[in-house]
Amino acid sequence: MSVVSFDKFRDMRERPDARFVRTDDHGQVMYLFPLEYEMDLSTWSAKIWAYSFEDAEMRVKAMRESLAVCGQMHA
Repeated sequence: MSVVSFDKFRDMRERPDARFVRTDDHGQVMYLFPLEYEMDLSTWSAKIWAYSFEDAEMRVKAMRESLAVCGQMHA
């Protein structure tokens, strides 16, 4: 008889894929969070790295207060 741990499978399922997780310069784990906003009649998206959902919300709050365009990306 085999016993299956549903908690083990749940933990595996709820973890983000490795491509959405990285470690910062200090060894702390960061996660990729999608952002969404509306402009005119379209919905747009962006992404940010944050340490937790709460950290992502704090970063969005800071963006509301001080976000600015600082240049254009080039190759």
